[in-house]
Amino acid sequence: MLRVLSLALAAVTAPAFAQDCAGAAGGHCTLLANGSRVQWDASLRLRGMYYDPTRFGVQGGVEDAYGLLRALGSVQVTHGQWQGYAQLGVHGEQGRAGGPGGTDQGALDLQQGYVRWQGEAFGLQLGRQEIPYGSSRILSVRDGPNIRLAFDGVRGRWQSARWQVDALALRPVDNRPGAFDDRSDEGQYLFGTYATRRGASAGNGVDLYLLGYGRDGARFAGVTGDERRTTLGTRLFARQPRWDANVEVVVQDGTLSRPQGALDIRAWTVASDIGLRFPERRLQPRLGIKADIASGDASPGDGRLQTFNALYPKAAYFSEASLLAPANLIDVQPTLTLTPRPGLTTELGWQLAWKHRRNDAIYTTPTPLSAIPGSAGTARRIGQQFKWETTWKASPHWQWQGQLAWFEAGPGLRQSGGRNTLFASVVGAWQW
Repeated sequence: MLRVLSLALAAVTAPAFAQDCAGAAGGHCTLLANGSRVQWDASLRLRGMYYDPTRFGVQGGVEDAYGLLRALGSVQVTHGQWQGYAQLGVHGEQGRAGGPGGTDQGALDLQQGYVRWQGEAFGLQLGRQEIPYGSSRILSVRDGPNIRLAFDGVRGRWQSARWQVDALALRPVDNRPGAFDDRSDEGQYLFGTYATRRGASAGNGVDLYLLGYGRDGARFAGVTGDERRTTLGTRLFARQPRWDANVEVVVQDGTLSRPQGALDIRAWTVASDIGLRFPERRLQPRLGIKADIASGDASPGDGRLQTFNALYPKAAYFSEASLLAPANLIDVQPTLTLTPRPGLTTELGWQLAWKHRRNDAIYTTPTPLSAIPGSAGTARRIGQQFKWETTWKASPHWQWQGQLAWFEAGPGLRQSGGRNTLFASVVGAWQW
């Protein structure tokens, strides 16, 4: 339906069109008589989800199976150094126990809408926009949930042959179920700088970032308050013919203000994904190892909060099941990725997870993190997860994904009422 609407809109304005754009990547692109470029795009995603149980069975978590629908349509107009972009979205949910979650359902609304000016070295982008950076450990578009994460505000950019430096001043969008009723979340903000220096060859470089973050009414294990956190991080990434590496180191400080007195925030994380590739072998295997440590709170009464907050990470941080959040966590995950043929990849993974600090809680999604009730003070071993994820790009327009995970609850989860969890998902995505 989105394609029909796009073509209809194109037909309405056809008299002003001069010619189709040469080399357009997708959708429908046309050059206007005045030299402007108009690009129409549309996408549709259907996802079936199954959990048994939800949230590890804690606090009434039950077996649940439901479906999600995401439909997006966009138009981009470029004239010289100026660009305007508008993307509308409709999001639907069917069958979820207890009704749709906050990122499941929404009537027709503005997903993105901004104006951009880009000079030779400097640029400015103002409006509603998505902000994926790096490997999405800190800033992501949150593609797993139905409604992607967008922000309202402004970004400035300076770029050269090797450098890109962005300055940010944004608020996340608060998604609401009605039509054109999404608003900026006044209880959160994000500002700072994100810089990338590209290496001499593609896929190599370093990221540096300094971000200020605020969230009112933030909840951690046993404490609630207004969170003000500064995040300083760096990411080293490299891709060579036979190996690749992605290593990120982050430190945080700040305060959590509360009526009983402010807590000093002191937190950190080290995250890595390193792999060996054998492109000449059958199935082109990649042997990988993911290892992460995200700090937890050592003592609830020492005047400090040491729980790491990943700000706006991708929900599928460890697997598409999105069961654990990167906070108070140590995990190791060997992986094997195979490519039976072009466009078809499959990955097998085995994750072992522990608490970083026993006195702190086990944290789950949704973003940024949610403590499992009763998990503070339980045993350190959280459990182990086995996952299988396959992606098949069936055509230039269609992509299919199958995802399966089994989480075996360890003592830390069981002592708080958690139990083994099965997850399954099938995704069909169409892009025009």
